[in-house]
Amino acid sequence: MKKLCITACLLIFAISLGHAQKSELPEMVAAYVSQIFPNEKIKNVKVENGVDGKDYNITMSGGTKLIFNQQNQPTEIECKNGIPIAGLPRTIASYVAENHPNTKIIEYEMEKEGFEVELENGDELAFDRKGKFLKIE
Repeated sequence: MKKLCITACLLIFAISLGHAQKSELPEMVAAYVSQIFPNEKIKNVKVENGVDGKDYNITMSGGTKLIFNQQNQPTEIECKNGIPIAGLPRTIASYVAENHPNTKIIEYEMEKEGFEVELENGDELAFDRKGKFLKIE
């Protein structure tokens, strides 16, 4: 019985380790989330300590997932209902609106060499660091 109690305590501690409260989010991250996803509430925040600082993994009530880097920039967004254009870099949002009208962006990722977005039709678009379109993958 004593082992069971100790195991349960350790499990609870391990689960809570790395999880943060909504109030612990940087102000810029909290503002971005509430402005871009006003109809969803923050369900879970997990803080990961990386080489360059803290990353914030956020899960929203509607299933949207976001990751912010130490500069408070969204590095990954996954939203099955479509990422609002206001949540993306202007050049990427403009390109998609012009070349893929009425097509939702369901995933966005900032990478070292540029950006990648996935459209609801399965197309993956690659952009350079300045947001210039490169190719469809």
